[in-house]
Amino acid sequence: PLTGTKGGSSGINAEYGDHDGDGSGELDVEEMKTLIEGLKIVATNDDLNIMYSILDVDGGGTIDCDELICTIDGFMREVYTGSEVKESFDQLCSSVVENSQGDSQGDDVITAKDLSHAMNLAGVYMTEEDVLALLNEIDESGDGIIDFNEFRNTILGF
Repeated sequence: PLTGTKGGSSGINAEYGDHDGDGSGELDVEEMKTLIEGLKIVATNDDLNIMYSILDVDGGGTIDCDELICTIDGFMREVYTGSEVKESFDQLCSSVVENSQGDSQGDDVITAKDLSHAMNLAGVYMTEEDVLALLNEIDESGDGIIDFNEFRNTILGF
């Protein structure tokens, strides 16, 4: 699961471990809340409860790392088709051009400014440093921009 993503499951294991406050190997509700807040995801308590119930696959009342990895992996594979990913990429590029807040050249690439704008629209507010770190994680070629293939590989977990 997720072995095709940059950092593979080891990246998720590290992030998971950072939020497993009591070292039990499982996240309880409060640790999950800290993880979500650390990812700068805006979520109500109801949202958190829904997320938690989805992630707690075995119904044990806690989330172990395997549950997290399998759920994310399954979600990414089930939710997005190649054509949907292309449509999302195209919408991102065109919506930013229309708003004059990003891909001003209209050259079908995502810049740091585009990425920041998209995250803000999604209710996720990131520092410039965080945006650049995310861009660098997705940018396989190291050219400072995200092309469609890099976007697709990240979304589909290739």
